[in-house]
Amino acid sequence: GNRAENNLVQTHRPAEGTEGETHQNQSTPGVAPHAWLRNGACPACFGDNLCEEFEDGMIKLRSEVTTGKVLSYTGTWDGREVTVTQCASAERLERFERFVCRNVSRNASRCDAGDVLLKQDLKALLQVQHLRKAWQILYPNKSSLPATTCMSRPFLKMLLRTFDENGNKRLSRLEQAHLYTALHTCPHLALLKALPRKKLPFPAFLGACGNLVAMETAGRPLSTYLEVKGRWQVRANLSLQLLDMLDGFRNKDPDWLLMFGNVDVKSFAVSADGQLILTDLDAMMVIDKHDMDKSTTKREGVCNEDCFGKFAYDLFEHPERTCRQAGRYGDLMAALTCRNILGCWQTDGLAQGRASLSAAKDTACAYGRGLLYGPPRRVKTDLEDLLTECAEETEHDGRTKALKQIRVLLAS
Repeated sequence: GNRAENNLVQTHRPAEGTEGETHQNQSTPGVAPHAWLRNGACPACFGDNLCEEFEDGMIKLRSEVTTGKVLSYTGTWDGREVTVTQCASAERLERFERFVCRNVSRNASRCDAGDVLLKQDLKALLQVQHLRKAWQILYPNKSSLPATTCMSRPFLKMLLRTFDENGNKRLSRLEQAHLYTALHTCPHLALLKALPRKKLPFPAFLGACGNLVAMETAGRPLSTYLEVKGRWQVRANLSLQLLDMLDGFRNKDPDWLLMFGNVDVKSFAVSADGQLILTDLDAMMVIDKHDMDKSTTKREGVCNEDCFGKFAYDLFEHPERTCRQAGRYGDLMAALTCRNILGCWQTDGLAQGRASLSAAKDTACAYGRGLLYGPPRRVKTDLEDLLTECAEETEHDGRTKALKQIRVLLAS
């Protein structure tokens, strides 16, 4: 059955980006239809640098790979493989346009959001305090934490630089409108555009037209490794890469802590040379380490689902204080990975949940089994015990110790 994913934010509604099953559309569009581009809404849109390419059919759409309310297609452009995704669902775009007309415009009755954004100097609205409240449009039911949750001056500066298309060190009204729209409709794609890709395992951002954004196709979805019988060693290597990636998000950069509260197999792909790529930055927050409270990187006692859930709740209610304490909760990503990806988390009839690495398909987990299914017999029990401790620690620092031992077993 389709169970609710183990998001950091335990709500009863699926997150906007993850609602519904994969749609399979029989007809392949080829050229992106105008109804999808929605470039008539510009400048209340993500951008317009690829409008000619989309409208003239230079970017061709092939097959649909949608996993939620937001359409995604594979395609080609100039001989390279691309992925084209909608910035936001129609529902979210309408919510944004209503918000602009009510809060930014002087005249809400006859209002064109694009016009309103172009006529205003948005400098006062492109401020940290204001942008931290963007979740009210993005996720009014608090079902997920957007990139803007822990907005800081340095992060905003990076975004302003990225949306300065002509590089003249100041944002024109058009550039302001694109940035303001992006941060209130699909901040994860603004993040993909802004983060320095040389250092990070993300696909290259190529550009946008209206509500469609094009990025490089990263490779084969990680979920395919759960469907076909493949060598355990290959999956062990990918699991090790995944743990390294999460560790890098916490510790590699002296300035930024990258943290996401929804870890799902669907968010990853494997490139042709076997490198793991994070393809979906939805629910990723960017936290300025210089803002973080230095005395609070250590936690007392154990931290599991309730403790992480409280952290998420506090991020909505008291972002300033809670973002400063984020360093304490960096292991959240590993906990969710052990639970949602590496093993199959079983709770039926058990007092406590447990990670299983059985090769047999099991309805308890989203893809029937965990990425590390069917390990060598000599390590199976140990690995299951360690993944269980990683997902739900039973002692102070239990997760950290378990992760060290998991790495040793995966590398052996």
